[in-house]
Amino acid sequence: MTKEFENIVIDPKERKFKIIDGTTGEYSLDDIDTISILNEQASFKGKSEPFLHQVLGGITFSSGAMEPQLYVGLKIKMKDGNNLALYVSKKPVNFNSDIYHHDVKEAQNIKSLLNKAA
Repeated sequence: MTKEFENIVIDPKERKFKIIDGTTGEYSLDDIDTISILNEQASFKGKSEPFLHQVLGGITFSSGAMEPQLYVGLKIKMKDGNNLALYVSKKPVNFNSDIYHHDVKEAQNIKSLLNKAA
């Protein structure tokens, strides 16, 4: 049964998934190696390799006194070594906010579905 989200479509029957927000394209479920839920600093989205600038526990190594906004997403490592990005957050969120927790829960759900289908 196909599972559709705003940012990804997972089709276990056809053994593929389609990323809509992130590294757009269609990929094979059989090629997935590992999946990680990560937070990317919002100011770097689209300006560098996805999830290169991570926010860990609301703190980045380069941050000052202000907490940076971030995007919650999935980093999907493929068996060929390529890394795919799937953004769950539709807009920048603050760490530990209600929207952040909602996006993390959505990311956990998508990760679980991808792991079961792969």
